[in-house]
Amino acid sequence: MLDLERIASDESIKVPSSLKHDIAVTARALEMSSKEDEVNEAGTPHRKYRKILRMISYPAAAVAIVTIGMRLSFQDSIPTPKDTFSDPKMAYVQMEQVFGFISEKMNTGMDIADVAEPVIDKTINALR
Repeated sequence: MLDLERIASDESIKVPSSLKHDIAVTARALEMSSKEDEVNEAGTPHRKYRKILRMISYPAAAVAIVTIGMRLSFQDSIPTPKDTFSDPKMAYVQMEQVFGFISEKMNTGMDIADVAEPVIDKTINALR
């Protein structure tokens, strides 16, 4: 302790005039840092959500980049469909056949539904 007192009383050492202010600023910064550490250790929900969001956002961004890259690379390899009919009349005839097929299937489904409807109504009324 005597050595420190002797050094402190030595007038030959030049002390900057702003030293006292710099020490005060540093002490205040350390005090604020320790308070922030206490808040971090308390684990406020806001900080927890930030940490979770940060943990999720990086992998999500990586998945998005990989997905976009794969989509762009496969986009060129899928050929665009070409028209199968050069004659519009033939295309119209083919569409009529397809719509007729769809209509036939829809009619069969509606017939089955018409038969089942009274049974369903009867069951619902019995349950009430």
